[in-house]
Amino acid sequence: MGENRISRATLISCILFLSGFSLSAHAELYVTIVQGLAGEPAFGENFHSQSQTIADASASLTDAEKITFFNGENATRENLLSHFSELSNTMNEDDRAAVYLIGHGSFDGEEYKFNIPGLDLTTDDLLNIMDSFPGQNHFLLNTSSTSGALLEPLENDNRILITATRNGNEKNATFFGEYFVEALSSEDADLNKNNNISIEEAFAYAQRQVEEYFESQGQLATEHSEIAGNGAAQFTLARLSPLVISNENPRVAELQEQVLNIDRQIESLQLRRTELSNADYIEQLQALILQSARINEEIDQLTSE
Repeated sequence: MGENRISRATLISCILFLSGFSLSAHAELYVTIVQGLAGEPAFGENFHSQSQTIADASASLTDAEKITFFNGENATRENLLSHFSELSNTMNEDDRAAVYLIGHGSFDGEEYKFNIPGLDLTTDDLLNIMDSFPGQNHFLLNTSSTSGALLEPLENDNRILITATRNGNEKNATFFGEYFVEALSSEDADLNKNNNISIEEAFAYAQRQVEEYFESQGQLATEHSEIAGNGAAQFTLARLSPLVISNENPRVAELQEQVLNIDRQIESLQLRRTELSNADYIEQLQALILQSARINEEIDQLTSE
């Protein structure tokens, strides 16, 4: 049985390599969700539902204390800037940040603003927030109208940026955010059927759904989403069927936690692919996959007894 499992693991390592997979030890994912002003009750309900779905999806990947949700009077500029300042000091070079802006935005031809109670978040605020995170491979999603105005000032190869519109002139309320969030729990969005939803998969799903919506209405599209940066295919946002940790066998539970930790290390390796030589990359990747295979084999043995 061991030989079969190792052989399969070696095959998987080859597949991952050909797919452009990228390692680091003990990398953490920090998620911040900001629900902005709604303006109308219907928008408020929709924004809250989207935010909660994002939080639930993120919980399949990271610890609850690493997921922060701002809404209502709590979502002020002062609170947000304080949070991101503390977060940047907490994170290390290997950690990743995912920032979700769910709400409305405005653009006056010169400056974009994300609408929150009191003073809005400005383009400079968002640029400083993203620049403050140590390391690279961070993610910002902005679902608001006019959010495309952020593309030029924020675009950077070291982070992934998604906007619901292609520029600051698309000012209608958007549908993109609703479909992007829907993708986080959709098997249809999981194109490679690996039980995970990546940024790339969620973006492709949402973009396709928006196009189909406007076609079904016989209307010209009033929004055109954009994605910029590297690593969208390797950055996982949700796990469709989270691993259920055993509460019956402490040893199995311990082994399952080890598997989850290895999964995180593999994803970190994916994102740092270009920083390593091919030889180092393959060696580290194979070592992790073989280690995971051996642990899974022990889990199988323990659970079949």
